[in-house]
Amino acid sequence: MIITAVGWQVYHLTGRVLDLGLIGLSQFLPFLLLVLFAGHAADRFDRRLIILLCLCAYGTCASLLLAFTLGKLGSAAPIFAVLAVLGVARAFQLPTSQSFIPTLVAGPALRNALAVNSSANQVATIAGPSTAGILYVLPESTFGRASGAEMVYGAAALLLLAAILMVAMLHKRQVPTRAAMSRASLLQGLRFVWRRKMVLGAISLDLFAVLFGGATALLPAFTRDVLHAGPEVLAICERRPASVRVPPHSGLRFGRFRGM
Repeated sequence: MIITAVGWQVYHLTGRVLDLGLIGLSQFLPFLLLVLFAGHAADRFDRRLIILLCLCAYGTCASLLLAFTLGKLGSAAPIFAVLAVLGVARAFQLPTSQSFIPTLVAGPALRNALAVNSSANQVATIAGPSTAGILYVLPESTFGRASGAEMVYGAAALLLLAAILMVAMLHKRQVPTRAAMSRASLLQGLRFVWRRKMVLGAISLDLFAVLFGGATALLPAFTRDVLHAGPEVLAICERRPASVRVPPHSGLRFGRFRGM
């Protein structure tokens, strides 16, 4: 929800396609720089506490974005700073949450728990942007004023608060802790991948495809300048780009899309 609203808001604010790429870069660079430390932290420290801290960081970022929007921010620089903090929290939250399920469920139920967790993530990935698009246009159609970003950030902050409370009530099983962090333990995963060339090739291909082939970052510009539509169409495009059909009156011409 937050990233969908940020993309539309930043492009509406600056009108520069380059800024849409910087949105993804401001989240990816912290993740890339901290991935080794985040994985080791997930093994070494209390995973529930790490997830709680990351959710608190998410909630703080949503609150800051809401404050910026209410204050009629005229520059995108503070938004990028908030997204960088969001990227740092995401770097620690992803590996921790992926390894958190075995501390909650044991035995034969673990396989079903992993399946439910994966399904829930997929549902959230689809429902989040769709909900953000609806919330973004709802105030304008209902109250006649452009306050969609405020609605999205406020709803995201409330949902994150609920997530914090639910994670705080979880009871985890005790798992053995790993050895203290060292240079050898940090590089152990890299050595494992480097020695298995098939795994290295698959990870490298996916990394470069995500880093250099993220055409979906341009969807706010494409939606507004080519489809002449609003954030509700952007939300659909972000999840199902292959199902979008360009209407004949959309003016799809190479010269009509800035940045192409």
